[in-house]
Amino acid sequence: MRKVEEATDSQPRRCYLPHHPVVKESSTTTKGRVVFDASCWTASGISLNDGLFAGPVIQDDLRSIVFRCRTRPFMVVADVEKMFRQVYVAQEDRWMQNILWRFDMKEQPVTYELNTITYGMKPSPYLATRTLQQLAMDEHQKYPLASKVVQEDIYMDDLISGADDLTSACELTRQLNAMMHSAGFHLRKWACNHPLPLEGLPNEDLAIRESGVKLDPDPTVKTLGINWLPKTDTFKLQFNTPIVEVTKRLTKRTLLSVIATLFDPLGLVGAAITTAKLFMQHLWTLSSPRGGNSGWDEYLPEAVELKWRRFHAQIPAFDYIRIPRYVMMPDTVSLEMHSSSDASEKAYGACVYLRCKDATGRIMVFLLASKSRVAPLDSQSLPRLELCGALIAAELFERVRTAMHLEGDIFYWCDSTTVTGRSSDMDNLRG
Repeated sequence: MRKVEEATDSQPRRCYLPHHPVVKESSTTTKGRVVFDASCWTASGISLNDGLFAGPVIQDDLRSIVFRCRTRPFMVVADVEKMFRQVYVAQEDRWMQNILWRFDMKEQPVTYELNTITYGMKPSPYLATRTLQQLAMDEHQKYPLASKVVQEDIYMDDLISGADDLTSACELTRQLNAMMHSAGFHLRKWACNHPLPLEGLPNEDLAIRESGVKLDPDPTVKTLGINWLPKTDTFKLQFNTPIVEVTKRLTKRTLLSVIATLFDPLGLVGAAITTAKLFMQHLWTLSSPRGGNSGWDEYLPEAVELKWRRFHAQIPAFDYIRIPRYVMMPDTVSLEMHSSSDASEKAYGACVYLRCKDATGRIMVFLLASKSRVAPLDSQSLPRLELCGALIAAELFERVRTAMHLEGDIFYWCDSTTVTGRSSDMDNLRG
């Protein structure tokens, strides 16, 4: 930012942004971030964000990027340090980004103009992402591997990619570092399931830093909300749910705050998440003793509370689950993708599996993804719910196949004759 001198009549009226810190103690790098409230109403009755467009979505979604990384033997992850802060806003537009600031409590606040893309403004994510993609297009000839990765395998400031062999992984790391540094971007929190691609990188730029004392034999790297253990090349499920005291009565607010922490983007434990969704649905049907729906802070019935505590007590067991990150086999001669769906009166869902067979006849099957939905509270026929399950199975399968770029035999499984015998109903449901 730069200090603004005295305003003149020829200058436009400046827009001031309220700002506040957001502290994240679990972060290994930046504990506090400044967020600017561009949605705050101004004297005109509208906010700065009201007059700005968000920009189109130009990146793959989170799940597609993770799907793709599971097909590569060597996985490489990194983080773009302070990505927004590395992109300048055009000089003629900076008058809309102003704050009042003082470096000492004894001073009077002074107007400062923000020079770079700012947290809290609607188009900021698009502008930063578009800048990275322009860099990739401009440097395509010089850094072909890095250019492709930046255009396909970055979600916001998180890079998740990989390579089919060790030589390519080393070259990819080198190209990414060189290309990003050429535009002022710095990559940090590097991690790989093999040490060779990380050779030559400063220790402070590694997600798992070398030190004299190693308390954790298999340290974890968290990227895109997923815990990855590079040493064993496995995913780890870890739900940091708030502690619920045994002596404390539970409320709807308490339960929803816990359920909101259950983040499973790939659906690797979809059955458990579905149980939590059913709890959430049931909460909205509870009645208050005073009449009407139960309030946010009213105590839950003892039967509901007991059932929830039994479920909540099992959540820490997920910490012991390890799921292989790499879903292929060396010398694979046969690939099959299987999608299955099922439904009940409470919920319906779908799973996608990959079946690999190598030259020796050894077969391995991996769960790629699952998706579930809670059945509506109003009465729905089971055949219709079976059709809903088949629909999300087809949609989930298409997303997985498109993201992973796999070719092989395709199988759809369902035990409902409504689905297998009346395909025309699927077209009606989709419509």
